[in-house]
Amino acid sequence: MWTSPPNSPNVEPDFVELRTTQYGGRSLFATRDIPPGTRVHSSPRPFAHVIYKDYRREVCVECFAYAASDSAPPEVAQSRVWSIKWNPEGLQASTAWFCSENCKVAWEKDEAGPLQMQLDATLTKAQIASRRKSPNSTSLLPFSSAVEITQETLDQAWKNVHELVASKARLATYCATLNLEDVELDIARLLVSAIVHRHVSGRPSDIAVIDFDPHRNDIVSWSHFLHLQNNELANVRERWHILSSHLRIYAFLCNTLPKHLLQHIPTTVRDLLARDTGNSFGIWDGDRRDEMLGWGIWISASYFNHSCSPNIRKIRQGRTLYFETSRTVSAGEELSISYVDMDQPVEQRQKDLESSWFFRCGCVRCKLESNVAAN
Repeated sequence: MWTSPPNSPNVEPDFVELRTTQYGGRSLFATRDIPPGTRVHSSPRPFAHVIYKDYRREVCVECFAYAASDSAPPEVAQSRVWSIKWNPEGLQASTAWFCSENCKVAWEKDEAGPLQMQLDATLTKAQIASRRKSPNSTSLLPFSSAVEITQETLDQAWKNVHELVASKARLATYCATLNLEDVELDIARLLVSAIVHRHVSGRPSDIAVIDFDPHRNDIVSWSHFLHLQNNELANVRERWHILSSHLRIYAFLCNTLPKHLLQHIPTTVRDLLARDTGNSFGIWDGDRRDEMLGWGIWISASYFNHSCSPNIRKIRQGRTLYFETSRTVSAGEELSISYVDMDQPVEQRQKDLESSWFFRCGCVRCKLESNVAAN
């Protein structure tokens, strides 16, 4: 959900405009009648993303092509892995896998990719080291599950971890027995992708030539990112244990990342974690959508509000998300996508939306189906 973006990159101005609503922040509306199959928006690449550990050999690191997809070459689909790899000799880095030489060449041209693979190896090594001793039982939470969670208790929890990080000795001792879980490592890798993005694209020399493309310029893209809805309090109230993981990951990154990247941790981690839930898109296998390979945050894709009778469909081609009309849209009509499985009954859709997007849907379809169920 999008709250108040300063500009609207990659929106087709001939078809749509941003308007403020009373129910979902700002949203996109049609400025004229739009025929079905019309592309109205594109979001070129994720600001942050991660491919699950178990799928990394099967997913092209550049275009997210899935080796077990129905569209993969038969010899690849049978083995379920890609064979083209990047792993320079003498460089401490995780292996990157590609569906083609073209993808490998494109990926190597951007220094963010190789840097992220080096950091990935560092994170993996640190995770293994954190499991060599008995698990750390130290809690950074200032509350238990029985306590009402407020913004003040959240801020106190983050103050606790900042105090821990301020002492290198305490931080090293804490992380030595952290026993970081695999799911926490994936979240750490998501955060590192954003940190690398900011580090690489935020340099003055780059800003001068990027021409304010919001997906290349850190000043612009971070400003847009911060206008995504902050769901931190609602998310922790829904699943209070997740805050403990977030604090552990923060400490882990502070103890693991090289010095030249540490400056980005305080200004990136909490803000990204506060907006991850409710603003992320799954990276799916591309065929039957029965396997989620990872997830990412495409900033401008959050322009679209939800409806259980959407008029926009999302299509991923490589790293880019495209949005096009699924039916004729009338001038003045809101453009919407579905956040959940539309085949589910209304009760389940409402439950999923309240749990992960923190609102109760009031679309026409939900009202009709709720009335039928009530009668």
